[in-house]
Amino acid sequence: MTTEYPKATYVGKYVDDSFKLAKFFRVLRKRWFTIAAVSATVFASVTYYTFTRTPQYRSTSSLLINNSTIAVSDIQVPGLPGSSLINLGTEVGILRSRSLIEVAVSKMKQSPATSVYSVDAGMIMSGLEIRPEKDALILRLTYTDSDPKRAREVLNALSETYVEYSLKDRRTKSSTAIKFIQGKLPQIKQQLDKSALAVTQFRKTYNIVDPETYAASVYKMREALEVQAQDLQIKIAQVQQQYESLSRQVGKSPEAAIGGAILQQDVPYQSLVKQFQEVETNYFLERTRFREDHPNVLALKDRRDELYRLLETRAQSVVGVKGSTSNITNEPNSPIQQTLATQLFESQTTLAVSQAQLGSIRSAQAEVSSAFSKIPQIQQRYVEIQRQLALDTTTYNKLTEKLEELRISEAQEISSWKVLEPPLIPTRPSSPDIERSLITGAIAGLGLGVLLALLLNRLDQRIREVEEVKEIIDVPLLGSIPITDVTALGAMVNQGILPSSSYYAFREALSSLALNLRYLGADNMMKVIAFTSSVPSEGKSTLTYNLATILAALGHRVLLVDADMRKPTIHKLAKLTNKSGLSTALATPSPWQDLIQAADDKGNLHILTSGSIPPNPMLLLESAKMTALLQEWRKEYDYVLVDTPPVIGITDAQCLTSKVDTFILVAAINRSTRNGISRALEVLSASRANVSGILINMIGSSDSEYHYGYYDQYYLNPTGTEDEEADSQIAAIESSKS
Repeated sequence: MTTEYPKATYVGKYVDDSFKLAKFFRVLRKRWFTIAAVSATVFASVTYYTFTRTPQYRSTSSLLINNSTIAVSDIQVPGLPGSSLINLGTEVGILRSRSLIEVAVSKMKQSPATSVYSVDAGMIMSGLEIRPEKDALILRLTYTDSDPKRAREVLNALSETYVEYSLKDRRTKSSTAIKFIQGKLPQIKQQLDKSALAVTQFRKTYNIVDPETYAASVYKMREALEVQAQDLQIKIAQVQQQYESLSRQVGKSPEAAIGGAILQQDVPYQSLVKQFQEVETNYFLERTRFREDHPNVLALKDRRDELYRLLETRAQSVVGVKGSTSNITNEPNSPIQQTLATQLFESQTTLAVSQAQLGSIRSAQAEVSSAFSKIPQIQQRYVEIQRQLALDTTTYNKLTEKLEELRISEAQEISSWKVLEPPLIPTRPSSPDIERSLITGAIAGLGLGVLLALLLNRLDQRIREVEEVKEIIDVPLLGSIPITDVTALGAMVNQGILPSSSYYAFREALSSLALNLRYLGADNMMKVIAFTSSVPSEGKSTLTYNLATILAALGHRVLLVDADMRKPTIHKLAKLTNKSGLSTALATPSPWQDLIQAADDKGNLHILTSGSIPPNPMLLLESAKMTALLQEWRKEYDYVLVDTPPVIGITDAQCLTSKVDTFILVAAINRSTRNGISRALEVLSASRANVSGILINMIGSSDSEYHYGYYDQYYLNPTGTEDEEADSQIAAIESSKS
């Protein structure tokens, strides 16, 4: 039955690359040689460059750029320039052009005073600087040359050339503007004539002179028609009322009364009426004497009907309606009825005439309203053509005026540029500035050195100091072991050989670790301790072997097990045979007691080598027999130290995480990497291993805070013997164990 001990699960902490002041100073201390070398190299290069340069002299001058010329661009016409302001950037580019500089070179060569100087356009262009002053029409000219007098003469020649260029440029601009305006005037005149013709065509099309006057007259006409329509409506209402009153007085329908009044005046109709009355009278008389079918009665009836048809025909032709029987049988209308019928007829006639007039007025109102609705469009069109006419007229007048001004200006043209500050002969060189160059070189060298050191530190993942390890782990630091070239501590101690200073520091560090192992667990529960590393060659086996020898020297019964069955090392350190060992104990029935080997005279240190290399060591370490062996060893020995392979890339060490009491990770300075340590702790954490801490190996003497050899002089007697206090402490520990 395997005894389970509480496991402390490790939560891995990744590499911290954030900037910290302490980390920064540590990098400076670690990379001091790189920083010093870079700084010295840069400073020396700057110093050499500064003192080997030819002195350069700088002469300055300034030009005033006057903008008093008549600006053609003030005339806003399509095709003309858009700004009257001088573009100083363009002017600087022109002044630095080779063509102008060659003119200045020619002036210098032609002048006896300056012909002695050897200059060319390329030389001047390389040393010339033209800079416009801020918020001012001033150009600052600067020329740098190794000869101070030549620097001044070059600026004099350039200033004279630039003033001449300004005068020539102004005259050229005036001439160009005159030609431009002369070429533009015919186009503007043609456009002006076109605009005037558009106004004439508008007046002919709409037959109006002024849209405003036309709109006023249309409005008055519309108001007058509205008044007339209202008057006619009142008149029609009155006549209609009179007509209805007369119709009621007549007592007949208005059409019959009017028709009767007309027929009373028609002679033929009245003659037919008399004949009809006579025949009808005879007809009724004959009916009293004869029956209906009597020939006389029938003849009179036929005659009466014929006269009736003739009356209807005559009435239809006279008044447009058929006559009725009442018109024939009744007596003619009385004079009063005749008068009323005549008035009724006149009212009807007046009503018809008034309605006809109202219809005409309504038609006229529709036409006037249509014309009035078109007035805004007519006015807009008229305003547009008037605006275009005014614009063309203004443009034409301005061009004509400007042409006259330009002609006068061209005749009176003078240069608008002048030299504000003539150049002087410089008395002191402008470069090199020795003091500034040396300070800049020192600062730049130091900065580059620091940057290179930080870059190298970031690229180099190897652990250089103990503090770097402490920054990336959250497990205890169990010890820091100095680097030494001695690997057999037990043999040297047994032979009585006096250790060297480096070996003394190595032994003291391991002794401190040996004394601290009892504090790894409560009641000395951490007895089976496995040692592993992130990568090979970190001194893990050497530390494990020498720690076992120190524990044995302190009186503890120690079993050192070489569980690295891929590349065993313990038997080489102890100078023992490796024919049989752990692989033999796991793969065969051989008792483990027969396979262990004693490594000291007192019999406190037993070593179980790895034995012959098996084909698959992981299966042997994972077996139940390995668990049983560890249980037996835990009862038999005070400490069982297990040397395991590196944890990254090999799963052998992970097979023991549930079998051993704790793991100790070994990391070596200048061999382990930050990522490797973090990865190793992550693997152990994933396997639920109890990691007691980390052991830093191969610490150099530069890391004095963790190097025991730094204090050797205080713990060694001049004769080379150990300090009495240390000896008494070890003796007390040994006596307590016995």
